Amino acid sequence: MPANVANLLENLKDPLKEMGLIRSGLKTKVIESFLTQENLLVKDVLERLHIPSSTYFSKKKHHQPLDSYTTEKFVRLISVLIMASDILGKAEAKNWLYRKVPSLGNEVPLNLLDTEIGHRLVEQALLQIKYGMYG
Repeated sequence: MPANVANLLENLKDPLKEMGLIRSGLKTKVIESFLTQENLLVKDVLERLHIPSSTYFSKKKHHQPLDSYTTEKFVRLISVLIMASDILGKAEAKNWLYRKVPSLGNEVPLNLLDTEIGHRLVEQALLQIKYGMYG
């Protein structure tokens, strides 16, 4: 695991560090390292999180951090992937993120992570699975 991804994951364990990370913005190379590690395609994730690819690739080209709004969307994805891996196992976590989930109104979890309320719903669904209340 690249050091910058390890640092990112460590910072996400502390809410105050996470907030600072969001405010300062993630660099695209850290995001791409994480997505590569998780076998996720950048363009697919950008589309599902409703992040304009032109904005993302402009920041990448100029080696600038992403704005806090965009960074927060990626942080949601990362935190849900970590949570899903802990609950479902690493192999199943990605499958679950791309599958229609009945308790989410047959929505695909990854498609809900562009908003805070969607993120909460996805986390709630994972907790229901963890505690055996999944219907």
